[in-house]
Amino acid sequence: MDKRRKLNNKGYFFLIDSLLALGVLVIGGFLIFSSYVRVPVKEDATTLAESMIDFFSNTKINGVNNAYAGLGGELWQQGKITNAENTLLQQLGEFYVKNDPVTAEKFIANITENSIPPQYLFEFRINYTLVYPRVPSQSHLQSKDAAKVLIPSKKIVYGFLNQETGDLFGPYEAEVQVWQIT
Repeated sequence: MDKRRKLNNKGYFFLIDSLLALGVLVIGGFLIFSSYVRVPVKEDATTLAESMIDFFSNTKINGVNNAYAGLGGELWQQGKITNAENTLLQQLGEFYVKNDPVTAEKFIANITENSIPPQYLFEFRINYTLVYPRVPSQSHLQSKDAAKVLIPSKKIVYGFLNQETGDLFGPYEAEVQVWQIT
């Protein structure tokens, strides 16, 4: 009879001991997983950078519904855009060749307005020349310096400067750099 009581007591101690161990593991796991700080996700910035450069290189002027940069828009009426079959990237290359950085900057700003998530910033360069923003603000530069992840995406831009005469421009390297504000 005494042996039976000892075995029953051992069962209770084993049960209590296993419950305490399980509690320690659960609390430890909770503390470990709750202490991680949100780290910028590289994939999000990569996707955004690649999507931006692809959008600029694949979308034609006649496919943009924009009062400033689209077909029949302000730039079209001013004669600064003359070929509706140019892609947005080719049009930027044309502005670069014609040394019109103000129009190029405003063109990018109008095209990307309300399409970039607010937690991201970007720069646009053609042939290593900063096109957007032409004159970065101090906070822009500080956020770029503090960025943990800075993703570049590049394409080559070339095209006709004048289709009638066959004048060409390029090839130039177009680059978008995207980072998350920290």
